[in-house]
Amino acid sequence: MHPCTSHWRRCGLAAVAIAVAGTLTACAHGNGTASPATRPPATTSPTEHPTTHVMRPADRSTAQLATAAFQDVDAAEAAGYVSSLDTLGCFQDPARGGMGVHYIDESLLDATVDLARPEALVYELDDHGAITGLVAHEYIIPVDAWTATSPPNLVGVDFHRHPTLPLWVLHTWIWKENADGVFADWNPAVRLCPAGVPIFAVDLPT
Repeated sequence: MHPCTSHWRRCGLAAVAIAVAGTLTACAHGNGTASPATRPPATTSPTEHPTTHVMRPADRSTAQLATAAFQDVDAAEAAGYVSSLDTLGCFQDPARGGMGVHYIDESLLDATVDLARPEALVYELDDHGAITGLVAHEYIIPVDAWTATSPPNLVGVDFHRHPTLPLWVLHTWIWKENADGVFADWNPAVRLCPAGVPIFAVDLPT
């Protein structure tokens, strides 16, 4: 994928909307909404959040209740989420763990984020390439949309820049436990991409 927001939208992204929920500060509000202000391959992880950074039970419940129906991929697609497998591939870091495939709602790619409306839904694949379940949310803000000097922030946690894509991102592993922390990028409990499935930064984008 070329490093530009328009291409990200054209691919049906948010990656991972990756599909993004206004004052001029990068702080999280009580309703879980953040508002705008003015590296190496993706198989290498950007700065991770420490395992000590936990998610409040109330925030986790809000996020899970909002997307519980999306364990059924058909329901996610009916709600506007589109697979990015053909454009971005499956995400993994062999040294750190899996991530999976992102389903993105490109209509959410802007300068705002909402805990209950993740830009991307992250699904794990089984050994045959079939979806086994929703494992995480990814909250995303395109770099060009964010004009604050400080990073976007949601539920008290700062986003970080994706290492290759022009995005601010924050993962939340609310559907599958992650020993590296709920806000880490990679999850050692998630399978790596199966054979025959295109891998981000290896096979795709082209």
